[in-house]
Amino acid sequence: MRTKKQSEHLMWMIFISIVGVITIAGYFIVYPQTYYKPGEELFDFGYNLGLIGGTMMLLLLLYPLRKRWKPIENLGFLPTWFKWHMVLGILGPLFIIFHSTYHVYIPFIHPTGSINAAVAMYCMLLVSGSGTFGRFFYTKIHHGLYGRQATVNELRAEMEQTGDIKSMFGFAPHIEQQLQAFHDEAEKYAKETGYGFISFAKMGFRSAVLSRRLPAELYQVMHAQGVEKQFNADQSKGMEKLFEEYKDKITTYLHAVRDAAQFHTYERLFSWWHIFHIPLVFMMVFSAIYHVYAVHAY
Repeated sequence: MRTKKQSEHLMWMIFISIVGVITIAGYFIVYPQTYYKPGEELFDFGYNLGLIGGTMMLLLLLYPLRKRWKPIENLGFLPTWFKWHMVLGILGPLFIIFHSTYHVYIPFIHPTGSINAAVAMYCMLLVSGSGTFGRFFYTKIHHGLYGRQATVNELRAEMEQTGDIKSMFGFAPHIEQQLQAFHDEAEKYAKETGYGFISFAKMGFRSAVLSRRLPAELYQVMHAQGVEKQFNADQSKGMEKLFEEYKDKITTYLHAVRDAAQFHTYERLFSWWHIFHIPLVFMMVFSAIYHVYAVHAY
């Protein structure tokens, strides 16, 4: 059974995939400009696509305003604001790309078109793309997809709550030993100073490998015991159900230990992402405003 966090992640991936397919398919439909052009006449189809997309990009700026402006700080739930901030950050660029009919100034490749519009487009795409990375870092330091920020102590508490699962595997001591070894390695990494990106990557890789290998080893042990004790059909079915439960607990434990060890690195990456993301937002807003002014003034 999927957890709420896994279901939210799956829905987000489905949403991104659908938008990606529409973006690719749209190129072959609108690039020839057979049906419309970006804005030959006021309030035509192409113009309205840009208007809708631009409005969405402005609306997503309400999320940081909601966090920092006291008059609206209690308006609605912050996780819901964040959810719509992410959705608008994907749909807005989609509408603007369709508005442009994929005709964007690219030096030496497509040297026609408005340079200002190109700057606005590139800033928008960078903001949208970096927002996707930001969401990933966000989930690593928050409980759930849109939840509140998790502290290192909370992550360690989560690990401790699942830490007693090793006692379930008294019949498979090598499973216990590997879980303990991974825990000790994670503790050592968590106490290291500096950036430790090699150890960071190693923890993620080790967690992924163990999440596959340990359940496979556990299944072999349980299957061998079933054969030795000559389990009947009902007992074998019960063993399969118990194996799935143990498998989930192993994975939960490994992920809890990994997340606790990697927390500080993700927190650092998230702060670096902010340094990159915020200036791009301002560049996007200013270039978009100037683009709208230029379109109507000239």
